[in-house]
Amino acid sequence: MSALYMLPFDHRGSFQKMILGHKDPLSNAERETLIHYKGIIFDGFKIVVEKRGAEKMGILVDEEFGEEIHREAKRLGVRNALSIERSGQPEFDFEYDNWKDHLRHIQPYFAKALVRVVGGTENRIQNERLAELAHFCADEGYHFLLEPLIFPSDSDLKSVGGDKKRFDNELRPQRFAEAVAEFHSAGVHPDVWKIEGTDTKEAMDICSDAVFSGGKENTEIIILGRGESAEIVADWLRAGAESRGVTGFAVGRTIFADALKNLHDEKISEAEAKAEIARLFEHFIDVFEQARP
Repeated sequence: MSALYMLPFDHRGSFQKMILGHKDPLSNAERETLIHYKGIIFDGFKIVVEKRGAEKMGILVDEEFGEEIHREAKRLGVRNALSIERSGQPEFDFEYDNWKDHLRHIQPYFAKALVRVVGGTENRIQNERLAELAHFCADEGYHFLLEPLIFPSDSDLKSVGGDKKRFDNELRPQRFAEAVAEFHSAGVHPDVWKIEGTDTKEAMDICSDAVFSGGKENTEIIILGRGESAEIVADWLRAGAESRGVTGFAVGRTIFADALKNLHDEKISEAEAKAEIARLFEHFIDVFEQARP
């Protein structure tokens, strides 16, 4: 199975707040600023593509601030993923009512959906929308990338004394497995699962076993960064690299956030920001490949 090293920068509301200090509404000048900053991230990514080739590389970027980036990525032979969920919603919904037209316009390699899952909650409408997306991708020839973020229920938090780190270590892998079983039952079968990392291989094996129980035989798993420190993300990659189906990662804010903040504060130049993004992206490739069998 090939590798997939993805740099995601499809953040919208959080990206606006990070760069501008506020969210919508945006002026035209502010919109151009965000497009420019996303271009800086992409330029850092391209430094690595020039060194290592495009075959294993991917990007995840939104349409609003990254339409031109999608076009260039396709010219470079990079696997481009388009985020189609409405930003910041507790329940998955499409960003646009005419989302199918937007997919056909961008023609991405992946259609990506982020969903938030809390154990024990009713997810029927969300799952129906995801199944519609999965079937559309299969019919139209797009690959489907699903990013399920697992949140603790009140009872989960109570059982671990309110400690979210304990939830991550003790309960989240099993809650992820339960969510996957529900997705599969609803007809949601992604080509790639973009999932939260674990501290141990044994915990990632629980996630991996769930993905391959009733899912696609050739599905892949990539580990996301969740904005954690570079040290924590590296530990997650090492822990997951040997699990079945784990082919790489999708790490974004851990790679670009500090560089963009320092650039915005005029502590570094654009060239230095691009170089730092490239350095961290390549660092995680090395970490994963050194840990992979």
